[in-house]
Amino acid sequence: MSSKVRKVKKVQARHILVADKELALELKKRYEDGEDFAELAQQNSECPSKKRGGDLGWFGKGAMVRPFEVAAFSAEEGAVTDPVKTEFGWHLIYVYEVKEDADPDAGPPTGDEDADEKTLRLVAENYAHEFMMLGYSSKKVLSLFTSQHFKSANVVYNILGKEIINEIIAKVYGVKFEKKPEDSSE
Repeated sequence: MSSKVRKVKKVQARHILVADKELALELKKRYEDGEDFAELAQQNSECPSKKRGGDLGWFGKGAMVRPFEVAAFSAEEGAVTDPVKTEFGWHLIYVYEVKEDADPDAGPPTGDEDADEKTLRLVAENYAHEFMMLGYSSKKVLSLFTSQHFKSANVVYNILGKEIINEIIAKVYGVKFEKKPEDSSE
């Protein structure tokens, strides 16, 4: 058995999602002219992450839709990409930190560890909305909540538990959550 520690590249980024390329270009110019990216995201983004200034936290490869991922992982630390087209619209991506040799299971403390249940539910709902916007199925969203790539979502999952997270995901996806017999054993 090998004791070699696997390392991966991770990025920490913010983004702004808008409906058209012209607006994305205008927002990039405003950023280049000195406006704060987080404020531009809060005021203009169509993604639920706008509440956090467009912050997506740390993510590794395979966590985002392909055009978004390619742009984010190609960008230099501190750079804002040109507008990137996905099926959700046009994104500006601000990559503010890159780790070339990150432990795939590690992440920075999230601050969610000390939050009350109401706040944790809101955080979980926001994550589920974001993952839904990125085109993930509800089953894939549950797997993202348990993924160390999304440390904050993972912390919320570990505190609230599978049943509550499933209820939140079902609510976001507009379906009724029905507890399965195998869920009661956990």
